[in-house]
Amino acid sequence: MQDTPVPPFFAALTADERAQLFTDAHLRTLPGALAAIPDPRKRRGHRYDLPFLLTCLVAALLCDCNSLEAVGRWTRDQQALLTRVCGRRRHCTPTGSLYRRLLPRLSVAHVERALGSWVQQTRPLRDREPLSFDGKTVRGARTAAQAAPHLLSVSTHTTHETLVQVRVDDKTNEIPVAQELLPHLALRGRVVTADALHTQTALAQLLLDQGAAYLFTVKDNQPRLRADIEKLFEPDTSLVKGFSAGPTDYQQTQTINKGHGRIETRRLTVTSQLQETSHWPYLAQVFRLERSTELVASGTHRGETVYGMTSLSAQQASPDRLQALVRRHWSVENELHYRRDVTFQEDATRLKAWNAAQVLAILNNLVLAVLMHVRPGTVPQARRHYAAHPDEALKLVLTAPGLS
Repeated sequence: MQDTPVPPFFAALTADERAQLFTDAHLRTLPGALAAIPDPRKRRGHRYDLPFLLTCLVAALLCDCNSLEAVGRWTRDQQALLTRVCGRRRHCTPTGSLYRRLLPRLSVAHVERALGSWVQQTRPLRDREPLSFDGKTVRGARTAAQAAPHLLSVSTHTTHETLVQVRVDDKTNEIPVAQELLPHLALRGRVVTADALHTQTALAQLLLDQGAAYLFTVKDNQPRLRADIEKLFEPDTSLVKGFSAGPTDYQQTQTINKGHGRIETRRLTVTSQLQETSHWPYLAQVFRLERSTELVASGTHRGETVYGMTSLSAQQASPDRLQALVRRHWSVENELHYRRDVTFQEDATRLKAWNAAQVLAILNNLVLAVLMHVRPGTVPQARRHYAAHPDEALKLVLTAPGLS
C-alpha cells in the first residue's frame, strides 16, 4: 500500500475511534449517535444541551427547513410540541443565529463518525450493495478568501445512502483520500464504481486486497489505456498491445427508454481480454457504452461514447449487469446531488465556514438516509408530510433505532 496523506477527518480521531468507525455499539440508535458528538462549548452558561440542539436541527430538516433561520422559526413555532415531547425546559427555542455560531465549532470528524456509524449500522449484516465513490463541491460556501469545500462521499447504488463523507483538502485531491478511506469500509463481496479520476492501479489493488471488485470509467486522463480499449472495438481488430481478444469474445446489450419527450438508447459492448502485458491488477473485461438521445419535439440527436474496465469476469457480470452498474453509478451523481442541491438547497447555503457547511451536508445525508427507510415516494413529498406532521418527525428522531 502506498503512503497517502491522512485526511483531516482521520487526523482528528484517535486510533481507537478509527478502529470503531462503523462498529461502536453506542451508535446503534440515532439518539445515541447524536449524544456521542462532543460538545465544544464550555459548561458554564448553557441554555441548551447539545443533543437537544441536534435533535431539533434534524427534526427541522425533516420538516422541509433548508436554512438555519428556517430551523429557528420551526423551533419557535413548535415550542409547545418540544416542551411536551422533550420535557419542560427553561429555554426551548434555539435560534438560527445560535446554530450559526455552533456548527463551525463542532468537530466534523466526530459528527461524521457518529452519524456515519449509525447509517452503516442500519444496513443489512451481510451488505453487498455496490458502492460509488463520488465528489461534490458545496459551492455556496465559497468566499473571496477561500474556495468552496470539496467533499468525497461513498454512497450505495440503490438506496443512495452516504456511508461516509470527508473533505478533500486544497493541497491534495480525491485520489489519496479515497485510498485512505478504503480500510475503514466494509467492502468484501462488493463492487465499487468510480469516475475516471479514480482509474488508478493503486486503488484497484487496494479494492482487490479487501475482497471487492472494481468498475472504472476510462477517459482522457489515461490516454494510452483509453486508446488501447478503443481499438478493441474498432472493426477487424483482434490484437492490441496489452490486450488480446477474438471476434467471438464480444457480447452486447441494448436498452431503450422513452419518456419526458425523449428517446434514450444505451448500447453496451463488452469483451474479455488477457492481461499479457497489462499492468492492471486482475483486469477481466473492458466495455464500450454508446448513449444516444433523440429529442422528440425537435428531432435532434445527442450522442456520447464512454469506455470502462472491471475486475468482474464474464461469469460474474453479464453485459446487462455491467450496464446496470454504470447506470446506478450515474444515478448516484444525478439523483443524490440533485436532492442535496435542489431539495435541500445545499449549494445555496450562506454558511461560509467550511466546518459548518460540511456538518450541514452530513446532516442532509442523514435525513436522506432516514427518509429512504421510512417514507415511500419522493423526498420532497416526504418532507412536506413531516412539515404537516412535526410530531411524527420529532418522534422519528427520538426513537429511530437501526432501520435494517
